[in-house]
Amino acid sequence: MIKSSNFPAPSNRRRILQASILTALGMPAWLRAQSQNLRIGQTAALTGPLAFPFVEMNKGIAAAFQEVNDKGGIDGRMLEMVSLDDVGMPAKAAENTRQLIEKDQVLTMFACGGTTSVMGALQVLVPAKVPLIAPATGSDALRPFNPLVFHTRASYAQELNKIARQLSSTGFTKCAVAYFDNPFGKAAIAAFEAAAKSYKNTDWKAFLVVETPEGIAKGIEEIVAFQPTALMSLAIGGLGIPFYKGLRKRIQTPAFSISFLGSRPLLAALGDAAVGITVAQVVPSPHGVAMPLVHAYQSALKKAGGIEPGYSSLEGYVNARILIEALRRSGRSPSREKLIDAMHSMRPYDLGGFEVRYGPNDHSGTDFVELTYFNGERFRR
Repeated sequence: MIKSSNFPAPSNRRRILQASILTALGMPAWLRAQSQNLRIGQTAALTGPLAFPFVEMNKGIAAAFQEVNDKGGIDGRMLEMVSLDDVGMPAKAAENTRQLIEKDQVLTMFACGGTTSVMGALQVLVPAKVPLIAPATGSDALRPFNPLVFHTRASYAQELNKIARQLSSTGFTKCAVAYFDNPFGKAAIAAFEAAAKSYKNTDWKAFLVVETPEGIAKGIEEIVAFQPTALMSLAIGGLGIPFYKGLRKRIQTPAFSISFLGSRPLLAALGDAAVGITVAQVVPSPHGVAMPLVHAYQSALKKAGGIEPGYSSLEGYVNARILIEALRRSGRSPSREKLIDAMHSMRPYDLGGFEVRYGPNDHSGTDFVELTYFNGERFRR
C-alpha cells in the first residue's frame, strides 16, 4: 500500500488508543507506529520535470508491496509506504523527511530520489539515525560510505564507464557531452570525465547548456559546429526534452545516455528523437521472462492492474524486494538497528537471477550495468 500526501489519512481510533497504551509502557514513538503496519517513508520528485522515472519506480514498488500484503503481510503486518512529493527541491525533501520521521513515525526511508532529494533527506535522517534503503540515484557524490545508506543500483560512474568503453571500442571518441548546470549535470559530467580519461579519450568535449530557450538554441548550435561522431546527453531538467529533440533534428550521430532516460514516459515524450539511442541500464531487461526475477515482476504487475513492463518499474520492484527481505530477516519486532543488521546479512541475496551483496563495510549492493539500444518500440541488448 502506497499512501500519497495528496490523500487524507484515514481516521483510526483504535490506532490512537493503542498508541496511548504503548506510550504508558515507554515504547519509542517510531516503534509504536509499527504496531499495526510496517510504515515506510519516501520523499521524491513525483511531479515536475524530473518525475518520470520515480513515478514509474513507484508502480513497481506498489506491485511488490501488494504481492506481500495479499498474502497477509510480514508476520501479519501490512506494508505501508507514505510517499511525499518534493518536486526535486532539497529543502522540501528535508522538510518531508522530518515529517515522515517525526509525525508519520516511519521505520525507514526508502526509494528517495533523485540526487537533490536524497541530499535534502540526508540532512535530516543522518542525525536521526534513520536508514535509507535504495536511494533512486547513481550520483557519485552520494557514494562515499555511509553506514545508514544502502544502494541498490550501480553508480553513474559505473554506467558512464561502460559507455566510455563502448565509445572507445567503436572509435566514436569525438563525443559531444551536453549537461545542465545542476547537481545531476555536475556529478554526471565529472563521472564521464573520469571514465573517458581511463580509456585515454581526449577528443570529447563538454558543453554546458543554459536552461533557457536562448541557452538551448545556443547549445545546439555549438554542438553542431563541433561536428561530433557521437552525442551524450546528460542535460536532465525542465528543458531537457526540447533540447534533446532539437539537437536530434540537427545531428543523427550515435547517441548515448545513462539509465535516467530509460523510463517509458520520458521515451514517449521524446518521440522519434529517442529512436536509436543507446542507454545504460542498471537492472536486467523487464521483458526477459526466462529470469525468475522478471517472471515474478511481470506476474506482480498483472495482479496490480496490468501495468506495462519497463526498466524503471522493474528497478522499483527490485528495490522493494530487497527491502521486503530485510524486513523479514528483522524478525517479529523490527527496529532500525535490526533492519541495518538484516541488510548486512545479505552476502549475497539472489532475487532470482539478479544478486545484491552487502556487508558492514560495503553498501554498494550491485555494479550491474548493461547497454541497450532503443528501436522505437523497446530496448534491445
